[in-house]
Amino acid sequence: MNNEKTIKGIEHSIADYRYKLQTHPLYQNLEDIKDVQIFMENHVYAVWDFMSLLKALQIELTNTNVPWLPKENAKLTRFINEIVVAEESDIDEQGEPKSHFRMYLEAMEQVEANTQQVERFVQLIKDGRTLSEGLDDISIEKKVADFVKYTFSIIETKKPHLIASAFTFGREDLIPDMFIKILDNSDWENKKYNKLRYYLNRHIELDGDDHGPLSLLMIEELCGDDDKKWAEVQEIAQKSLQYRISLWDSIHQSLAEKKLNAQLH
Repeated sequence: MNNEKTIKGIEHSIADYRYKLQTHPLYQNLEDIKDVQIFMENHVYAVWDFMSLLKALQIELTNTNVPWLPKENAKLTRFINEIVVAEESDIDEQGEPKSHFRMYLEAMEQVEANTQQVERFVQLIKDGRTLSEGLDDISIEKKVADFVKYTFSIIETKKPHLIASAFTFGREDLIPDMFIKILDNSDWENKKYNKLRYYLNRHIELDGDDHGPLSLLMIEELCGDDDKKWAEVQEIAQKSLQYRISLWDSIHQSLAEKKLNAQLH
């Protein structure tokens, strides 16, 4: 089997989903910082559960137990450990080590988005509540909660190729050009919202130069010549993007409702 053609086959099979995301009406509705606030208040849960996907891969592809035992594929171990370093302890705009989730929360605070619900959710998880209990106890849109629950349903399979598929193909990120344009219009001196701009630029840099290409190599390594695994990876890639589109639909609806209420009042 030619793995390159298989990767291309998966990318071809999800091209329509990617197009729907890239042309989603949500982007037309992102016009000012107030819109960015609503976007971030919903999207932050996808930033959080991405870390759980990553840590699930680290558990499966490296050895996190004591006594330590070597894994067979050191290439995969190195790849995951490199991403963990970048996502869990990157360097922020002030040169301080920080997780991308914490960077995102600080960017939310700087644009005056509400972080109370997501911080309450994280505290509930810390206190030992289950994922479902945590989501039920906060104010969150149903499709946003469904997105997080789907992510964890993949994690719970404990199958590295399925988790890797959601990780690699299911995270068609927001178009940062749109955000950067809003920031340019609202903060041309880059003083008020420098944290969000730094976060966006850092992701463009990491995803394009390192993480994107390495993620595809991870899929090839995990599937090898196993046709069943390749088929499962394709199915999860499609489902993951469907949930991403549903998440975008939910945020788009929230923005539309906010603008309608503003017109009525």
